[in-house]
Amino acid sequence: MKKIVLFITCILLAATVVSAQEQKRGGGPRKFSHEEFQAKQREFISKEAELTEEEADAFFPLFFELQKKKFEIEHNVRKEAKPRRGEKPTEQQCREFVNNMADAKIKVAELEKEYIEKYLKVISPCKLLKVQHAEGRFQRELMKEMMQRHDGKRRPGERR
Repeated sequence: MKKIVLFITCILLAATVVSAQEQKRGGGPRKFSHEEFQAKQREFISKEAELTEEEADAFFPLFFELQKKKFEIEHNVRKEAKPRRGEKPTEQQCREFVNNMADAKIKVAELEKEYIEKYLKVISPCKLLKVQHAEGRFQRELMKEMMQRHDGKRRPGERR
């Protein structure tokens, strides 16, 4: 589950970067839309996990609330660990960052455990398991799509 959280964060950041690169290259006014991302995520997971509309309406506000909380925890840790321009972090600063990241992972795991209980009040355990599998498939599909888009924009003779 910790890997999934990190993976989601990477996907969101990568989608933002890809969108920014497309704009620089004249790829059109297409901007990253968090709402559009969430709508696609909801549609994909609902279909894959066979959620009814009522189940989806009850589940996804909790799901997106948890995603936001996890992102905030991880963002705050990364922000604190970012060295100032031109500064090289000391061994002690690196040690603190590593420990802070571990603490953040624990907080995220505790949040996930808390939200599992909330989820189980609105969907069955079997559907929750399907949701978790669907979330992983959604992330893989998104990464695959982003990689294909990136590969298609590579100039002739450009190396990977």
